[in-house]
Amino acid sequence: MSTPRHCTLLLALCLGASACTEEATPPSRGLLIQSSNTDRPYFHDFGVILDGSTPSHTFRLHNTEPNPVTLHDILASCSCAVPTVRVISPSGGVTLGSLHGKHAVCTIPPGATLEVEIAIDTSRIRRKNTDRLSTVRLRTDSAVTPFHTLELHVKVQQLIQATPWELKLGELPTSDGGTGHTDVINATQDPNVLLRTARSLSPDLSVTYAEETRLGRTVWVVKASLPPGLPLGPWEGAIELIVDAPDQDPPERTVRIPVRATIVHDIVLRPRRLFLLRNNPRGAEFTASALVPGTRITVASATLKGFPQGTFTTNAAPVRPDSQGRSSTWKITITPTGPLPEGVYNAQVQVTLADGTTLQSALIAR
Repeated sequence: MSTPRHCTLLLALCLGASACTEEATPPSRGLLIQSSNTDRPYFHDFGVILDGSTPSHTFRLHNTEPNPVTLHDILASCSCAVPTVRVISPSGGVTLGSLHGKHAVCTIPPGATLEVEIAIDTSRIRRKNTDRLSTVRLRTDSAVTPFHTLELHVKVQQLIQATPWELKLGELPTSDGGTGHTDVINATQDPNVLLRTARSLSPDLSVTYAEETRLGRTVWVVKASLPPGLPLGPWEGAIELIVDAPDQDPPERTVRIPVRATIVHDIVLRPRRLFLLRNNPRGAEFTASALVPGTRITVASATLKGFPQGTFTTNAAPVRPDSQGRSSTWKITITPTGPLPEGVYNAQVQVTLADGTTLQSALIAR
């Protein structure tokens, strides 16, 4: 027969067991990744993909919390990884997330699934024929799983190698135009990979190519030229290379080479804007340059407007002048001669050439 003491002990054991059972209940686990890859659920291997293709993979995360979870932002380690976000409700409804602006991307209700589809834009991957690991990081307000890092491995197969992959023609004088080139080689061990042709994808751009042999290797030199007379400002275009690869699948590939330039006046004053500290004893220096080859200029005067009188002097000197004192490049020196009063000054450097042409740049001092 049990004594009162034994009953008290049994009751205490039962209460303790009940308390242990409640503490053993699994807590909420936030956003849980759903993947058949149990070893690395946050990892996807695209393997080897063709340049020009845009494969994608979708990661799915289930909200097991009793409260909604807000996805604050998504940060990709490479611009080649382009995410798209969807929220699938328990009833099957679909809500698209927003990756633009300062607001949260989306909110995942309890029991809903977050789908993060990541497409690989091969045009944004500069280094081809090499392994690449990109990451996409998710930041949420979940108290359990505030961060998730998705990993993607990819190797972009490029049958040719162009050096450079992007032609930057720089500043081109409007009356002269300009030319640049890229060297193309076979990037594989397949001797049948050949450049069939190179053509322009832009009306103003002319393209030619020629085959050369360097150190026993075939090199295709692709040249791109812009004509004179283009409007001032940035210019963008592209070259398309068509590659034959009869032993590959597909047997024909196309490669796009971007071309960029800035069309400027024939004579420029650089820099366009310069900041000068008040106590800088060295002053400032500008360069007036004739960009058309063979052109020589004469600077008649260089003046500074916007500063108190007696604080700076200006001087213009030709660089390697000819017998008539003309040069393709002139140095304009601004030298402090007195203390500059407190304040911010927005001054202007004005250079006048012998033919009356006026060049201007900004000089800001503080």
